[in-house]
Amino acid sequence: MKTTHDYYPALVKGIGRQRLMRMSGVLLALPVVVIAVISGIYLVVWKTDPLIRFSHMILVLGFWMAGTVATFAFILPARARAGLPVAALNLAILFILLAIFFTPLPRFMSAFRSHTSLILAALTGLLHLFISVLIVLRFRNKISAAP
Repeated sequence: MKTTHDYYPALVKGIGRQRLMRMSGVLLALPVVVIAVISGIYLVVWKTDPLIRFSHMILVLGFWMAGTVATFAFILPARARAGLPVAALNLAILFILLAIFFTPLPRFMSAFRSHTSLILAALTGLLHLFISVLIVLRFRNKISAAP
């Protein structure tokens, strides 16, 4: 398997710089759109328990974003025939399963009952979002600098 710095030229050659930049742009814009839409729905429709709903939204969105980034980290090198990062596939499966598991609000509420645990869930989701955005930004920089 190739090292990480060998992936970028192979990805640009196999998939194309413009397609990769568009995909990473979507990955950066999607969480902002989701947060705006869900927050609007919370303010207009669901006016009860804002901390529970906000923590739920952020945690599940963080899991989905981390799972999506890990899925791309598996699919892109495999498609460009630059290697097969099985660890990325395992992470993608784990994060997506966690997102599916915590998506029903009653299940989330049974797992996170106290005020402190809700804040911890929101911070965990924000951490996943932040790290995912950093990974995508680094990927964009490496793709734009690749020969």
